[in-house]
Amino acid sequence: MDKSDSIYHWDKDFFEKKLSLLTNCQLGFVGAALMLMMMNLSKIYLLAPLGIGLILASWYKHHLEQTKDQMKNMSVEIAPKSILLKVPSDETETRVTFREIEEINQHKENMVQIITLYLKENEDKLEIKALKDSDKFVSTLKAQMAEQLSN
Repeated sequence: MDKSDSIYHWDKDFFEKKLSLLTNCQLGFVGAALMLMMMNLSKIYLLAPLGIGLILASWYKHHLEQTKDQMKNMSVEIAPKSILLKVPSDETETRVTFREIEEINQHKENMVQIITLYLKENEDKLEIKALKDSDKFVSTLKAQMAEQLSN
């Protein structure tokens, strides 16, 4: 395995695209509401959906910014017998050996890809959020674990 193939980083492009889209949606909802008010069409049934859309876009944008701040510049490196998770925002490095991993689960939460590693002895879990090429990471990790188990 090549050294560059074993290092995975956080998905910066995903956050930039989604945050810019949500900012545009917020501005669009406010602009549409102002336009309706200027045209004397400010009825509750016209403004309520715009208000709800503004609230939802703001909530989701806040959630994405919080996740971005938490996972900024995160990287995961797959070594021959373990993985190393580096999170510079928390100034933490966590090394988990393949023997400690009981189960690998991958799901999306609010459109953010989350990989959960369930550990055997601690009954703990390790969450890796917003990883670029997460499918490739999971398949590589499972292959490395199977390879080590067979040895």
